[in-house]
Amino acid sequence: SPIILAMFVSPRAGIIMFVVALFLAFIPVKQWPYFRHFFQMWYELFDFHHNISLPLDPTKTETSMEDKGLLIYSTHPHGVIPIHGYLWCAFCDQHFTNRYGFGALTDVAMRLPLLRHVMGWLSSEPAQKKVLLRRMDAGDNLYILPGGVAEIFAACPGRNVIKAPRRGLMKLALQTGAVLVPTYVFGANDFYNQLATYGSKSTNGSNKKNGGDPTNAFGRIQRKISRTFKGGITFFWGQYGLPLPYEIKCSMVLGDPVEPNPGTFGQDKTKSGTKLTCAKIAEPTEEQIDELYVRYTDALVRLFEQYKVEAGFPDAKLDIL
Repeated sequence: SPIILAMFVSPRAGIIMFVVALFLAFIPVKQWPYFRHFFQMWYELFDFHHNISLPLDPTKTETSMEDKGLLIYSTHPHGVIPIHGYLWCAFCDQHFTNRYGFGALTDVAMRLPLLRHVMGWLSSEPAQKKVLLRRMDAGDNLYILPGGVAEIFAACPGRNVIKAPRRGLMKLALQTGAVLVPTYVFGANDFYNQLATYGSKSTNGSNKKNGGDPTNAFGRIQRKISRTFKGGITFFWGQYGLPLPYEIKCSMVLGDPVEPNPGTFGQDKTKSGTKLTCAKIAEPTEEQIDELYVRYTDALVRLFEQYKVEAGFPDAKLDIL
């Protein structure tokens, strides 16, 4: 914020940011597709890797589930600040624009000066169910970091830690018929250090004292405060003690699509008629939600194990809190 810049960087920097925020306050927030191109410059900076075979075969993309169906790109982990989300925007827009949809984030984030414009330019919306349903009914794919605020406080360099997948996400997939695409980003927890997990060992595996959760006492207090304000509030730093992310290797791997209602893809459509879906279940039972939860979690763990060596984490273990 302008106040933090004025206090810890320089009064001039604070004033400049205040003027920029004031100027943007009068500019409507709307999509700016060309803005996505900017983040292509980050590929080399963060040694960006992926498991997509390029160029895509046009004869396959015309009939693939990913190109004809409604998708939910569910990405783990969140990290302190999801730099990988910006990389995804650039990559998806560059190589398969037809799959580009919208992102979902907290209401608080969508009210912050500058950030709300940046996220709006990238086609993000508040993570309210009515908003998600409206966009998905229109045939827009959803990109989401389901770990949310809680997962921010588990982010620790050197650790592959995520919160257990959200049951609400499973319910959304069943109700909309959207196909889930489990996605894992190696290095997502390494962009920043934060006080909430500072001092935790950079190893993978269970911590007997707290079940693998690297969040320290101070972090647990921050987490409670963040829940009250419905937004992540944490003290973090990167290069030179500034909010500049470390230049780490970032590897994004996408798993095979997980049908919420197996074997029914193509039996239904979005309200707009532009995307195919699985058979929708308006009021899924707890058993149906549990069954999808198990299949999705299993697919995510298998995805992690399949690519961890190639990503540079040969001895890593995925901790699910």
